Amino acid sequence: MDTASLIEWGGFLLIVALVFIETGLLVGLVVPGGETLVFTAGLLVSTGALKVSIAVLLASLILAGIAGDTSGYFIGRRFGTRLFHKEDTWYFRKKYLRLATDYFGKHRKASLVLGKFLPIIRPFSPVIAGTTNMKFASFALLTLVASLLYMGAFALTGYFLGRQFPVIREYLGWILPISIAVALVPIVRQIRKDSRRG
Repeated sequence: MDTASLIEWGGFLLIVALVFIETGLLVGLVVPGGETLVFTAGLLVSTGALKVSIAVLLASLILAGIAGDTSGYFIGRRFGTRLFHKEDTWYFRKKYLRLATDYFGKHRKASLVLGKFLPIIRPFSPVIAGTTNMKFASFALLTLVASLLYMGAFALTGYFLGRQFPVIREYLGWILPISIAVALVPIVRQIRKDSRRG
């Protein structure tokens, strides 16, 4: 099965699932659900490799982002400060949780919007909102704004780039593997660091 067929078979659902998982299950630092994936999704819609409209893609990514953030928020509410005592693993780092906490402390509500664009902050901002007992109504409004801006910026950039340069379709066999490789670089680095410590 070639890359285009693979994308047509399961790409759309996989992309939506990864966007949800990035902030929804506390594994955001090791799941390729960030801007590279969202940008590539927009690009693939413009070339026809993903058989959905840009409106359907955007709506799905925004809903997946909101659902992931909401799940992260309730994880924070449920576990509270116990997360700060969780042991480091290959997918979880307390130092990043503390970094997100400091960022949240300085920027409070803005951190949910601005933090959406920062790879290390993004997975933890909803969790910190939950641990600090931010009102859910405020959180829901901010995560809606953040998801609209973030998904719109990257998916539409990819989409319009693909529309402007249709020749990109000829390079799809390279684009997806390269996008995945770029997204996996931080994971490989973290695993190598862990193996050196061990």
